[in-house]
Amino acid sequence: MVSRWDSNLFRDFIMNIVSVRRFATRSAFVLALGLGAGACDKAINVEPRNSVSSDTGFTTKEDAAAGLLGAYDATQSADYMGLAYPSLVDLIAGEIRFVGTFTTTYGVTAQNQVLPDNIQVGNTWSAIYTAIHRTNYLIQESEKISDPAFPKQSTIAQARALRAYHYMNLLALWGGTSEGYGYTGGLGVPLRLKPTVDIGPDTKPIARSSEAEVAAAIRADLDYAIDNLAVGTGNRITKNSAQALRARFELRMRNYADALRFANLVPVPAGFATAVPTGTTTPDAIWQLAFSSTDQNSYAFYWYPSPGGRNEFDPGAALAAAHPAGDKRLAVNVVTGGTNQKYTRTSTRDDPFNSIRYAEVALTIAEAAAQTNDLATATTQLNIIRSRAGLSPTTATTASALVADILLQRRLELAYEGMYWFDLRRTNRVQSVLGTVPPATPNAYNQSFRNLFPLPLREINLATDILVQNPGY
Repeated sequence: MVSRWDSNLFRDFIMNIVSVRRFATRSAFVLALGLGAGACDKAINVEPRNSVSSDTGFTTKEDAAAGLLGAYDATQSADYMGLAYPSLVDLIAGEIRFVGTFTTTYGVTAQNQVLPDNIQVGNTWSAIYTAIHRTNYLIQESEKISDPAFPKQSTIAQARALRAYHYMNLLALWGGTSEGYGYTGGLGVPLRLKPTVDIGPDTKPIARSSEAEVAAAIRADLDYAIDNLAVGTGNRITKNSAQALRARFELRMRNYADALRFANLVPVPAGFATAVPTGTTTPDAIWQLAFSSTDQNSYAFYWYPSPGGRNEFDPGAALAAAHPAGDKRLAVNVVTGGTNQKYTRTSTRDDPFNSIRYAEVALTIAEAAAQTNDLATATTQLNIIRSRAGLSPTTATTASALVADILLQRRLELAYEGMYWFDLRRTNRVQSVLGTVPPATPNAYNQSFRNLFPLPLREINLATDILVQNPGY
């Protein structure tokens, strides 16, 4: 039995753990995910062996530990949270200015001209469903392990929280309505809660569930995680991060009382109120994705010029101009030469990605309190964020003015973390902020159908008459 695992072996193990002997080819397994969602690539020796029969699956706590690490690794894909997902949403929101050569993928996204055949959008969709499949398989197989030394509840809880996170991200880009989220008739995505390990009915394309159905699955998964995880922070999902994710989701769905309730459950990190933003350190991180020189992301590579980068991205002009005088975050978000201080490690490419930070939680408390007429709490929480940034207390005295300031602080505090576009969407401000006003010529942001990304063309083609495209595309 292998007692010590190399990180690369962990990653490779999960990439093949569900490639089953009964499949004749790898392409059969790709189809087993359904809707074209890509599957696994590499093999690993575990016992040693280079594949695992679907009749056997995970049999030991070591198998499940490797499967859990692989589930996190899928989240870190370059097509997902290793670059593409937050970059796509910050490009379309104008927070990132595209200055590179990938004009048919990131370039058109920056112009809000995404079409169903956009390769990067399709790859990101597939990467998220690959991550979902890994969590589904881990959940199923963990239930079979009877070893009393196996932390079954914690493993399943982390897998379910990851699955909720993935469906939150799918809904955020491809779901809801043009007005936002949580409205009657909101569109969802295909909802797969069981692994596909055999060719047959499980491999057939499925229709989209409603937004409400996907939301119910997200809440069930996060509730399970909250009930079965310990308090803490770090590179793994904990009770704290599950509560924070639930607060994020309820705020996005405009359920302000629930957003406030879950956000208030998250412990305040020591020294949070006086911590100065630096970009290179994030002491308020609740859940970070950790990378290394052998398991890299592409953030600094896309931000910095040669040597060490390719300079596809620069700070957006509107984001730079949005910082008030004296705001300490300006030096973090906008660096002379077109870079920033959040992603700087061009040689090792191991900048952590902040999946969720306490600053977001504090601003969720502030916004949810303002929306429920608790202006005192809203003001207090808002001023904590302003003070950290070197700003004087807010002058807002009404709920609407407080919310406006809170939304600005979210934009500046969470820059390049993939949040601003979703704030515009959930508050139904895409057209008013990014569109033009007559008599100016309308731009792409005046087309409200573009508030939802198009489902990838290859998914539609694989599921003719089953998977329905978002309106307008």
